[in-house]
Amino acid sequence: MNTPNPTMPPGGASPLDQLADIHLPPAVPSFPWAPGWWALLILAIGLIATGFWLWRRYRQRSAYRRAAQLELTRIQAIADDAEFARQLNQLLRRVAIHCQSASSSAATIAGLSGEQWQNFLLNSCGAKPAFTNTTLDALVAAAYQSQCPALDRQQLLGQARLWIRRHRSQYV
Repeated sequence: MNTPNPTMPPGGASPLDQLADIHLPPAVPSFPWAPGWWALLILAIGLIATGFWLWRRYRQRSAYRRAAQLELTRIQAIADDAEFARQLNQLLRRVAIHCQSASSSAATIAGLSGEQWQNFLLNSCGAKPAFTNTTLDALVAAAYQSQCPALDRQQLLGQARLWIRRHRSQYV
């Protein structure tokens, strides 16, 4: 008894023989990107360019601070306390005048002396002053008097570095 196979087409050909070979889909192109990727690329380039421009502007505007820090290392080597105090006082005044050079208060800063100069140094560094009253008193006394009191150079240099780093031009 020979019963025909219901899945077998008449003529005896197998359905597997009728299948074609596997065809791969076409390759995915790398370009053109979707518009969203182009927008993201333009945004990233813009952010990088803006960041570089801001960094460069900051470096140019704070170049005087780096120069003053280098000048502090030169002043540190001065042996005479009176000359050390004069040079440090002049450096702090030059930094303050340079910072204020765009405004009319640069001449005002140049004319400050004594207690007014001390108040400027205390108040131009934000909420927390860089100098203490005792170190400022010793600095001014050593810079302007013939008899120089003993100076704590390391404390004075540390406070001067801090003032140069943190001072702002909003005072006066």
